[in-house]
Amino acid sequence: MNEYFKWLVKLITKAIVMVIFIPLGIALTVAYISGKSGLSKLDGGEPTVAVITISDIIEDSQEIVRLLYDQIENPKVQGIVLRINSPGGAVAPSQEIYQTVKKLKTRKPIVASMSAVAASGGLYSALGASKIFAAPGTLTGSIGVIIQIPNLSKITEKIGIEMQTIKSGELKDVGNLFREMTPTEKEFLQKTIDQTKEQFYSAIIESRGISRDKLLKFADGRIILGSDAKDFGLVDEIGDLYEAAREVFLLLGQPLEEGKYPKLYEPTDKLIDIKQLLKSLSFLPAISVKRGIRLMYLSDLG
Repeated sequence: MNEYFKWLVKLITKAIVMVIFIPLGIALTVAYISGKSGLSKLDGGEPTVAVITISDIIEDSQEIVRLLYDQIENPKVQGIVLRINSPGGAVAPSQEIYQTVKKLKTRKPIVASMSAVAASGGLYSALGASKIFAAPGTLTGSIGVIIQIPNLSKITEKIGIEMQTIKSGELKDVGNLFREMTPTEKEFLQKTIDQTKEQFYSAIIESRGISRDKLLKFADGRIILGSDAKDFGLVDEIGDLYEAAREVFLLLGQPLEEGKYPKLYEPTDKLIDIKQLLKSLSFLPAISVKRGIRLMYLSDLG
């Protein structure tokens, strides 16, 4: 019976491999080939704008930054629309996207186009653009920084777990989930929050030409509608994706005829769906607890 059971397990395992991984290998190959040949589909014979999309929470900037550099070097596109549909995310990636856009717009126009949500880090990412477009109902703003640290000490007390910590300095384990935060730690984190908030303020003041006094009237974390954001000076125009794309040629001094719109080219990572699938395939369940401090330019809309 044991031998039969072992044989059955091996058979099922082989079936899983054949059903999942062989088609997956074929999909990877096709995706790779289509990704390599994607640029050849651009004939370069008509006005073309690359659309690079930031969606969901901003956890990492590597892919967006790479796409920005790729399209700046792409001779078949005349400019870039940075399409943003994000409630924000981690501070450093948002700042890196902002700095990259700010630097590269001197080579080709980069116009930001806000979709449903472009709040907090989503707004920060747009600030470096040549122009910013939004819809009247776009949810933007949410200017500020947040840190949230759970306290599991009462739970661990109930189940009889005690965490022993040996550290080299008083602030080494700031954000420890297994104890109450000390007044010194709260003061330290508040100073960090305030310093990061000032970086956000500076980016807005520099990029949008808004005075600090005016900025402080609405930079309290509130959500701002696109129509109000234009009045505040956070966005330049109310318009959709295609109007943002037309703006590229106005900035180039080559305005398109009335009613004419450029071709939109969306460069993407052809393997992204496969990568997400691979991440979701796990036969060994695991429990992980993320520890540490995360500074977030993030709206509650996320």
